Amino acid sequence: MAATRLVIVGGGFAGSKCAKTLRKHFSPEACEIVLFNRENHMVFHPLLAEVAGASINPDAVAAPLRQMLPTIHCRTEEVQHIDLNASEIAYHGYDNRPRTMTYDHLVLSCGSAVNLGTVPGMADHAFPLKTIGDAIALRLHIMQLLEKAEVCEDEALKHHYLSFIIVGGGFSGVEVAGEINDLLRGTHRFFHNISDEDLSVTLVHSRDQLLPEITPSLRDFAKTKMERAGINLALNARVQYVISEGVGLADGRFLRGATVVCTVGNSIPLVLERLEVPKERHRLMTQPDMRLVDFDNAWAIGDCAHIINAYDRKPSPPTGQFAERQGRQAADNIVRVMRGEPTRPFRFKPLGQLCAIGAHHAVAELFGQRLSGFPAWFLWRGIYLFKLPSWSRRAKVGFDWAWDLVFPRDLAHPRTDPTERVSTAHYRPGNDIIRQGDPALNFYILVNGEVEVVRIDEASGETLQLGILGPGDFFGEMALIDQRPRSATIRALTPVEVLVMGKNLFSSISNALAPFRHVIAEAIKRRGGALWQRMPMAREILEPQPLSAFLEPCAIEPLTPDHTFADALQCFDEHGSDFCCVINGEGCLEGVVTRTDIFRAIDAGAHAHTPVREFMACDPVVVTDEESCLLAAATMRDHGFKWLPVVESYGTPTLKGYVRAERMLNAVVQRSPEQNRRHAGA
Repeated sequence: MAATRLVIVGGGFAGSKCAKTLRKHFSPEACEIVLFNRENHMVFHPLLAEVAGASINPDAVAAPLRQMLPTIHCRTEEVQHIDLNASEIAYHGYDNRPRTMTYDHLVLSCGSAVNLGTVPGMADHAFPLKTIGDAIALRLHIMQLLEKAEVCEDEALKHHYLSFIIVGGGFSGVEVAGEINDLLRGTHRFFHNISDEDLSVTLVHSRDQLLPEITPSLRDFAKTKMERAGINLALNARVQYVISEGVGLADGRFLRGATVVCTVGNSIPLVLERLEVPKERHRLMTQPDMRLVDFDNAWAIGDCAHIINAYDRKPSPPTGQFAERQGRQAADNIVRVMRGEPTRPFRFKPLGQLCAIGAHHAVAELFGQRLSGFPAWFLWRGIYLFKLPSWSRRAKVGFDWAWDLVFPRDLAHPRTDPTERVSTAHYRPGNDIIRQGDPALNFYILVNGEVEVVRIDEASGETLQLGILGPGDFFGEMALIDQRPRSATIRALTPVEVLVMGKNLFSSISNALAPFRHVIAEAIKRRGGALWQRMPMAREILEPQPLSAFLEPCAIEPLTPDHTFADALQCFDEHGSDFCCVINGEGCLEGVVTRTDIFRAIDAGAHAHTPVREFMACDPVVVTDEESCLLAAATMRDHGFKWLPVVESYGTPTLKGYVRAERMLNAVVQRSPEQNRRHAGA
């Protein structure tokens, strides 16, 4: 008879405790226990902030699962799909080919996933703190900024380097803010150019008090001690966007900082999100005994599960102590099911809460007793030391902590020089993406939004607008190819998303991919000379002219996104125009449809009732009626456009009409001195 197979997905507190408890009840011959976890170790999350703050070494909080669970089959393949009805999971094997595995019982303990996409720019510019890799990256980043600040000659830029913003006032946010503050203020004495006044650590929290899980008196103590330690608290402050220079708040304030750490934004892992089972706030709903609703052989525990605690009839919080108890009791309930015995509902009386707040202080609630200050900090370290999963880890952490009491924190900054990759970045209106005179390091592709290209004359200080770029455009290639500093500034006109490619990667792709190289060459050819350089009198003639002098009403009545392909085709047939604008109910421009778009829609299988929104060019490049004629002319030249929509403003793109390149060129030609001389001679 084949052995019973129990599959556990996730090797955190809950999953590892469940596997260990199950093995105590069943021999390897009687029961095969398989644990899937992407990493080959369990992360002790309560100490990640200490890793980021250089209090302990990274390997001290990583417990190898194979050593913790020697009789369990540990696998690092990633589970891709779960079929609860067929009692089967699908995963990528060692050769990246899909494989399946059946089970008798399944335990889901996948924890939570990081979701920084809810706030614009957070995923691009903020450091998460979920894995050991996150903690190491943050730690090395802090060291790098300290080194930059030490040699920085610009006081404002130095202060920017040494300004840190932590988003989230729960346990993780408070602990990492305290650790970063201790690291900075405990080690800046080793730097000759950094003073205590240069350092800034700000904790941003959306509520009016920190640590909502503990009592008001301990919250007040934590707030007071953190402020005395030099941490700035921004309470009742909700982050609205994040850029490379800091965070913007919903109340209009902007907090500047070179480093943003995000401890909020958790979501359900994708493999669980695909399950068609009841969920509550992105967590799998369970029966009282932790089985999934409507399933007898599938269980959910830990942070990914919504489990009602029979002790107080409240949902279990996503903490380590609850995860461990759930893992143990889920294992006991599986044993009862296999023996034909009734299961028991999850019941656990919380032992308390512990949180370090920095400067050798902590707050604690244990067995109804409240502690704060150094005694709570000493208790916090002692409890977590013995909560570590193995004696080897306890010895390592204990040694690191003892070392930290006597010697300063380690300031080593090993350079890893990772391979360049394509990343994304977010910018707000008015932000400079690249600055004139900066070294050329990256190539940029606009995904959303518009930017302006400006150049500052070093002699006169005059600012010259060279053009506007929109979605699908790119910039930064000329300085990379010529290996020279940036010749212009690129500034965001609207909220902007860009793809960023390092110079070495850009060089490799442009050398190997002929179509990409051709596109770059054509762009360089177009941008090789400004309009007033090729036609010397163009600037003198166009500069005094308001753009309204060339503004024309749209020849075709604008469409709406809900109009159909048939409506668009009829407009082109009746009016003979080359384009048609698409506006929403408020009169704001949403897109344009050209004759080329019509034929592309046909190739894509469009039919008479296909909505315009499905084939229009969204977010077209535009200019406002307050821009100069020079800017409009240069923008059309850079893109090879014959016309350009004109709107009221970039924030409110109410359609005003359009301008044509031919009309501008005709004005230049008609008013040029040579043409005037010909007329005079005639």
